[in-house]
Amino acid sequence: MRIAQATLTPLRLDLLQPLKTARGTHSAREGFLVRLVDEEGRVGLGEAMPLPEFGTESLADCGTTLRAWLSALEGQFLGDSVRAIEDTLSPFPPEVARGEGVRIRSKQPTPEGPMPAAEHALELALLDLLAQRQGVPLCWLLAEEARPEVVVNALLGAEGPEALAEEARAAVAEGYGTLKLKVAGRPLEEDEQRVKAVREAVGPDVKLRLDANGGWSEPDAKRALDKLGWYGLELVEQPTPPEDLAALWRVQRRAPCIVAADESLGSPEALRALLAVDPLMGGGPAVGAVVLKPMVLGGLLPCLVVAMRAARLGMQSYVTSSLDGVVARAGAAHLAAALPSGALASGLAVGRLFAHEPPAHPYRPVEGHIRLPQASGLGLDLKLLGG
Repeated sequence: MRIAQATLTPLRLDLLQPLKTARGTHSAREGFLVRLVDEEGRVGLGEAMPLPEFGTESLADCGTTLRAWLSALEGQFLGDSVRAIEDTLSPFPPEVARGEGVRIRSKQPTPEGPMPAAEHALELALLDLLAQRQGVPLCWLLAEEARPEVVVNALLGAEGPEALAEEARAAVAEGYGTLKLKVAGRPLEEDEQRVKAVREAVGPDVKLRLDANGGWSEPDAKRALDKLGWYGLELVEQPTPPEDLAALWRVQRRAPCIVAADESLGSPEALRALLAVDPLMGGGPAVGAVVLKPMVLGGLLPCLVVAMRAARLGMQSYVTSSLDGVVARAGAAHLAAALPSGALASGLAVGRLFAHEPPAHPYRPVEGHIRLPQASGLGLDLKLLGG
């Protein structure tokens, strides 16, 4: 295929209400939309939504890098295969994400260091274009037996117990069977009241997961899970700081639920240890699951490699958004459909948190599921995105 045109458009997504995590409060997300047009007029879409506190580059560096790459790509011929896309993007070892730049000879200077959000945007646009050229849904490029739909959880954004309970009841009424709420960054007593309110509101059968975003110390994590575990948790994401994989391993050994590594995957060193055969000389996997954020790991293909390696070590995997737009969530849904297992719900139902979510698109969850469109590529209508 030949890249006849490559354009970059700034994006801003405002949240209906600020979302507080242990790493900060977000009221909006900013990034870029990538459009690649081939010689026959097909349009491939990609999205970059940097989140530096999770391990990506800054917004400014992402924009500078993408402009240089897209300028260099215009007029270039690329092969019609996933391997050609991998060759265009930088090679990556099986146990780590890319993060070392791309094989594009740009005349414009680019910032140094890993650029996972920029790589994600470019890879997704190329995969979308390739799948359209082959006439298949994007997930078919990732797995021959991709699932037609993925289960997703509802992210609860309210702060107080009463508001959380109301939000939880509404999510269950919409068909969600898994709920997730942010914890840490506040006194444990407050978190307990919040978790208790949700559990009492939805009953014992709804799955409940927590996300600490690395906000607890190891002693605090053990104390918190001893107390919150009474409310029937499915899993907890990143209870301890991401750089301390040994603490994560020790918490998993006594936790009443699955411990999932999230922010730890943003560190190449921690990721290598996590995916080692016996990472901490303790016998068995370091955690029960890994959380795949394509925006942080540099694209769908590196995420799939991590998921396959994790599965061989006995760890489950699921995909979550980095509070991304429709294009990135569409790509993440195709990745989730291609994972070795779909047992754990993916965190891709965040559109309800944004003020100006397109009113109708094929990746809007219905009864706690996203059914992938059978159209080729991502199957997104450019009119929904203002294109």
